[in-house]
Amino acid sequence: MSEIKYILDVSTRDEQRFYAAVEISNPVGSRLILAFPRWSPGSYLIREPRRLIHDMSAWAIVSGNNLDCKIERRGPDEIIIKIPQGASSIYVSWFAFGNDLSVRTNHIDSSHFHMIPSATFPRVIAGSNHSEGPYIVELMHPSHWSATTQLKFVSSNKDGDIVKSTWTANSRDALYDGIIEANANKEILFKAGGRTFRLKLWDAGGVKIESKRIDFLIKSMSDLFSEFHALFGEPPWDDYAVILHLTEKARGGLEHTGSQSSQMRRSSLDPGDKDGWRDLISLISHEYVHAWNVKRLRPQTFDDYDLSQEMHTDLLWWFEGVTSWLGDMICLRSGVWSDEDWSTDLKRKLTRFHSMSGWDHQCLSDSSFESWYHLYRPHPHSPETTISYYLQGEIAAMCMDLEMRKRTNGEIGLDDVMVDLWKLHGLHIEGDSGSGGKEPRPIIEKDIVSSMNRLSKGRLNGVVRRLVHGLGAPDMLKWSKGMGRKLEPVESDEQVGWLGVHLADSPLRISKFIAGSPLRNQLQPGDEIIAINGRRTRKSSDLKGALRGKVEQEVKLTISRRGGIMEFDVIPAKDPLHPVIISGNGNKLWKAFSSSKREI
Repeated sequence: MSEIKYILDVSTRDEQRFYAAVEISNPVGSRLILAFPRWSPGSYLIREPRRLIHDMSAWAIVSGNNLDCKIERRGPDEIIIKIPQGASSIYVSWFAFGNDLSVRTNHIDSSHFHMIPSATFPRVIAGSNHSEGPYIVELMHPSHWSATTQLKFVSSNKDGDIVKSTWTANSRDALYDGIIEANANKEILFKAGGRTFRLKLWDAGGVKIESKRIDFLIKSMSDLFSEFHALFGEPPWDDYAVILHLTEKARGGLEHTGSQSSQMRRSSLDPGDKDGWRDLISLISHEYVHAWNVKRLRPQTFDDYDLSQEMHTDLLWWFEGVTSWLGDMICLRSGVWSDEDWSTDLKRKLTRFHSMSGWDHQCLSDSSFESWYHLYRPHPHSPETTISYYLQGEIAAMCMDLEMRKRTNGEIGLDDVMVDLWKLHGLHIEGDSGSGGKEPRPIIEKDIVSSMNRLSKGRLNGVVRRLVHGLGAPDMLKWSKGMGRKLEPVESDEQVGWLGVHLADSPLRISKFIAGSPLRNQLQPGDEIIAINGRRTRKSSDLKGALRGKVEQEVKLTISRRGGIMEFDVIPAKDPLHPVIISGNGNKLWKAFSSSKREI
């Protein structure tokens, strides 16, 4: 046997850790070099999973006997082991903690095991002729558990209360861009759009999930995925896993080539939590878009992941922002969102959009490239000079879509560009049928613009240049007028002075400033607001009460800064009114945008 084998044992799960090992058969050369990945595909943050590892050891099999090997460390992620002469195999083992409940890292307890290969398995850099695969993965888990993964199933053998489940992966990409979720809940199989899907649920607090709500979720996902297939055509995969963790308040999602994992607060499945449900189905939709856009359509730097260092691209506005736009559009088209849902969600986004001033300092392409150190490692002043390629990328996508529909009488939109790029440059992934697009390769911005121009029979270079590389916020009033919708300001009879800050309660501290804040030149993040005109303020409701009727009237603001007491005379402003109420039935362009493509 010459494959690289990764071994997992969750018998220590009650301690929130697990045993892991790698076996390299028939090692070659004089040194075995292993490198632990430092980030996961779909995540733009160095997390250093190596810090959770302890009690690492290594040994070789020489003439049937175990020979202990010394482990040397090099840099933050590599270990080096001298290969003994005559070694038939080498083993390296360790224990790893899994206490971080996140879709991007490992989590383990007595009820489940959530494992991300890129946060677990070291790459074999030297010492094997099979560093790029094939691989074997073995997991020893309780017999009442079952495991869901996109890895290729080999066998499942029971020995007492333990089951050893075995899978294979033929390539590095197939191994590292995946997930294993093991728990006592059975997989739920369902069909959608001519394909098979598997749902694996887990509740972090052991709360029982009502069967009616599970049925509702499956029906909604079936409608959603069918709408995707009506747009793209039947995908080249016939097995896709949806892993959903229900928690008290955690939220997050991560895409893989043949699966997705999401976390959402458990109330999102309650009939009365409309906001939570809207967020949940939008997240699932977003991650499913990624099965095409970022997994099979990739930017150049993602063609061959280097998980040891940051991989920058200036196209995240397309691969994340446009993904968000398309995901929510499919929610509307499929009927899992009503028009009211779509409008409510846009209101939420526009409220955030208009409260940020970064548009005057950073463009979308820069926001994409700088995500590793701006979006995921922000400082208190980040919102003043940066934008989000998610939110602002989605807004830009709406404007690009409008331009295309105006030029084609509603027949062609940005969703057609995504489909066109997929058919031209879609990559073939292990397990897919067919060979990918006509010219499978990573894409660059020029490919996106070329597709937009060809489909619209015009030139949209200037539109993309302005929205992606220029400064200044897009005109959403122009978008609403073009779509036959109306954006109207929220009027309020309650005249409360506006300070333009985000606050943390208990104590009431300034965390960051909103664009146009009247306090920007006097206060600092971290300042604690103690009183307004001598009136004590301990929480946000106290502050609101003290500022009622104080619009554009000078007040005395008492703060504590690093233990000292200071007073400032400030003039609270009138809360800026932003166009956040969506009304109107829409015109022909809106109908083309929002109508289902499924055959009824």
